Amino acid sequence: MEIYKNSYTENEDKILWALHEIRHELHEERRNKTIEEINRESLKIYSDWRNERNNKTTVTGKAEK
Repeated sequence: MEIYKNSYTENEDKILWALHEIRHELHEERRNKTIEEINRESLKIYSDWRNERNNKTTVTGKAEK
């Protein structure tokens, strides 16, 4: 991966570097998608997470924080 001027290196900050790599991967995955496609996928992920969370609450009988 290319390092930009005034950037950090993996040796300087491993956590920031990991976040940098994740962001790069997301960019590569979404490069050829429209905003509508990205939004649709995001809403689906959120909806699935929300349903899973609500199902856990129903099973245990108490809300998670």
